[in-house]
Amino acid sequence: MKFESIPNEIFIEIFEFLNIFDIFYSFNQLNDHFNELIRTIPLHLNFKYIRKSTFDRFCKFLLTNPDVKNQVYSLKLSNKDTCVKENSLQKLKSILPLIPQLHSFHLLDSNDIHLNYLLPSNLQILTIPTLSLFNQRSSITNLTISGCSIDQLLNHLFKYAPMLTYLNIQYLSSYYSTITNYSNVNFTKAVHLKELVISNFQYKFEDFQFLVKYIPKLITLKFTGTYDLDMIDANQWESLITSSLSCLETFKFIFNYIYKPNDNHMEDRFNQFQTDFWIKQHQWYTEYSLSNYSALIYTVPYMLNSYKLDIDSNRYSNQLINTLNNVKNLTIYHAAMRETWGHYFSNVISLTILPPEYTHRPTLGAQAVRSLKPIVDLSNLQHLSISSKFYIKDSHVLLRILQDSPKLSSLTISVRALEQFAYDEELCEYLNKMIKKLDIYKYHSSSFKFHHQIEDFCKIFSNIEELKCNIVPKDYLLFLLQHLPKLSILKAYLWKINDHDYFYSWFKKQTSKLNLLFHMNYIDKYETELMVWINRNIN
Repeated sequence: MKFESIPNEIFIEIFEFLNIFDIFYSFNQLNDHFNELIRTIPLHLNFKYIRKSTFDRFCKFLLTNPDVKNQVYSLKLSNKDTCVKENSLQKLKSILPLIPQLHSFHLLDSNDIHLNYLLPSNLQILTIPTLSLFNQRSSITNLTISGCSIDQLLNHLFKYAPMLTYLNIQYLSSYYSTITNYSNVNFTKAVHLKELVISNFQYKFEDFQFLVKYIPKLITLKFTGTYDLDMIDANQWESLITSSLSCLETFKFIFNYIYKPNDNHMEDRFNQFQTDFWIKQHQWYTEYSLSNYSALIYTVPYMLNSYKLDIDSNRYSNQLINTLNNVKNLTIYHAAMRETWGHYFSNVISLTILPPEYTHRPTLGAQAVRSLKPIVDLSNLQHLSISSKFYIKDSHVLLRILQDSPKLSSLTISVRALEQFAYDEELCEYLNKMIKKLDIYKYHSSSFKFHHQIEDFCKIFSNIEELKCNIVPKDYLLFLLQHLPKLSILKAYLWKINDHDYFYSWFKKQTSKLNLLFHMNYIDKYETELMVWINRNIN
């Protein structure tokens, strides 16, 4: 069968697994058949972490082909650590009102981009950093927001988005508050809101009692609260749910509390969640974890993708299944690796290993690595971060982790730890083959003190694509750009740049023949951040 004879239905299914930019770059203008075919598929555009050449090419195509705008179904924009220029993002954002079929719009990490235009009438799903960007009446039904206050919800959002059915808030805090006195304000109820997700509730329990008066039809509540002891009161929650949340069917929560040593009342509080109301009436099961200074209780399975395993943390559970399968990002203290106490994490993709506090130059040895296996399945691990405070005893510690982590491609580690193992050829081969993203940054430091160090580094990490490091001699900066052939993103912290204008001109001149963009950001009197984006594939 010839390639062109394959039915369109099969091509459309194949396109679902491909990057939309690659589809247009490969098939646009290939022939009339594919020109017509790619203009029938819905476009899901994600402009986060893409090359500038790809962004510019597609934006030009989108702006010069009005018919294609009718295909755009979802759009993601971000200007965090991106080489895409702000005016390009603004230009792309300005066509929002002209995309009639846009169903989903996500504005990520872009507080400086404002929604000054009318949103498309078909827009249903929206992601924005703060509610200051939301100042028009809309028919959206699904909203995700980074941060807001209770008064912004009641006095602003619920008024402008009356059809809202799903609301996800990362931080609900008085930090965003614009009203100090609620007594003379007529708040709006969200009568259609069915699901509410709050990842970090930074109010007291009584404030949540006030909020629920305005969300009477809530069916699903996912709630994470910290540091307020009143949150861990099963009787208060039972009373609130019975009186104000009569439609509630799903309640998932995580309550974390820092308490004084020898406080014997925490287990009593946790056991209050084992009554018939919780177990028999609603089947809301919980388990809890206690350490010397913190208490954690959560519904099972644990709902967040991040977890911190504290020192001397004991898990108390009656569940017959592993309730921690949702955890993707795990932080574990070195001392906690000695005893598992029932914790097991099967789906971790990012692992951070920290030393005990107030320990001078702690050692990370082979025993610690062996202790990881009963706690963490390393087969899915993609990123590993080892605190720079550790003294890594020998190269086999790191080698063993690499061998047990076939998907590992990102590493945060002390450059000194890497230097002392440069003699280990087997370890260097693994690092060269596996690691594509490397972070060796340390504040008030220099990643490379001698020229032979940076030479060895470039040999070991010749396949590196992203690098974060400290640079003192500016010539080392050029050496990295010239001797890391696959490097596409460099975040370098420069030490004591006294004349920023001079350095900017010097770097621009020295790199004029390289296909790159860069941006300088003054951090403090010691450090300046330099972001460099290199386009290795010139089309």
